[in-house]
Amino acid sequence: MNIEYLKEHKTKTLLSFAIPSIIAMLLQTVITVTDGFFTGNYVGESALAAINLGLPVLYFYLGVGLCIGVGGSVICGKLLGAGDRKKACEVFSQTHITALTVSIVASLLFAILFTPLLKVLHADGELCGYFTEYYRIMLFAYPLMIISTILGMFVRADGKPQFCMIVSVIGCVLNAVFDYIMVVKLKIGIRGSAIATLIVQIVSVVLQFTYFFGKDRNIRFCKFKFDKNVNRETIFNGSSEFIGEMASAISMFAFNYVLMKYVGTEGVVAFTVLGFAVYGYSMIAIGFGQGLTTPVSILWGAEEKRTTVELRKITNKILFCIGFVFAVCFLVFSRKYAGMFGCSNEVVDMISTGFRFFTVTFLIMGYDVINSMYFTGCGDAKSSAIISSLRGIVFLLIFAFIFPALWGMNGVWLVTPTTETLTAIISFMLIRKQGTAIRKG
Repeated sequence: MNIEYLKEHKTKTLLSFAIPSIIAMLLQTVITVTDGFFTGNYVGESALAAINLGLPVLYFYLGVGLCIGVGGSVICGKLLGAGDRKKACEVFSQTHITALTVSIVASLLFAILFTPLLKVLHADGELCGYFTEYYRIMLFAYPLMIISTILGMFVRADGKPQFCMIVSVIGCVLNAVFDYIMVVKLKIGIRGSAIATLIVQIVSVVLQFTYFFGKDRNIRFCKFKFDKNVNRETIFNGSSEFIGEMASAISMFAFNYVLMKYVGTEGVVAFTVLGFAVYGYSMIAIGFGQGLTTPVSILWGAEEKRTTVELRKITNKILFCIGFVFAVCFLVFSRKYAGMFGCSNEVVDMISTGFRFFTVTFLIMGYDVINSMYFTGCGDAKSSAIISSLRGIVFLLIFAFIFPALWGMNGVWLVTPTTETLTAIISFMLIRKQGTAIRKG
């Protein structure tokens, strides 16, 4: 990447990396919402709730993928910025072998833990059946999802983010087609939705894997000697992303536990449907974060620290505007949105109320996500981990167990906005601290 060009065309460079990532992330959201649409309308609310009960499993895999992928791609980006292409290829190869090993072990462990997990959540009968049918197939899909995610990060590090976008478009279309065939036409039910996801992940991995055999690639698979220091640095660099996703897993588990205790299945369904919208915005934020991380890591390696600050500020401003649009749209169309998933009037009322609480979330969440990923790109894993831990574990868990006990479903809706607001205050302080250090340096 040309450093001088990047410095002169900051916004253009940011968007050239971010937009393909955002589209890829949004298409992933479309896949999730499509699964929810077919499941809610053609299988039932209980099936939708069962999928939500297992989302902590998904977040764990996302955490592994982001930790290893972001950590490895940051190292690779710095090496490319420093001109060490050979070592960059070795890091690229080692990253994928590490990810594949960890994900396979994780699937074996989760297969053993199915029954204890369902007992803790007080899920039985129909919910238990749907959960088992869906996630026994997804345990094959999730390792592929990790590899696909990491391959995409390195494609972006290689300077071809548009290719990731094309793969995401193909996956989105295939998912809708196979969901329709499996769930509606063949009437396989919730298993059909899982099979559709598995097929899409296989196609995505194959397409992105073949990319690295092109002649003009800066990074490619090669023989390497396993380097413990690379893995240590990878995990350290990606630790905040892992903490963030594990925090999501822990918080989702806590929310499901609290909802089943204080509200019931209807509350889980309402939380799931509103969560699709929040998930969509978070995917945009993460897409911008991934678009920011690559140039930041290269610029940091080239000692162009002031330019990274300018890139972060531009990204934060853009995301605030997008968050404002999300807040207005879901306030106005919340009931119509909820009706898409075949929800009962009681659940629709819950969702409509929830969006009023979540207005603040859409305005602030992007700031926290971007600052965390920005620190990762700078190699400041500590600051990144602090932000991720506060918004995903510390503040969120405290409020998740207190607010619903006090105010029921309204307490559930109040947890995330309060968490993001308090985290934003700490995040702002960390940014100011880094800014002072850069000016002195």
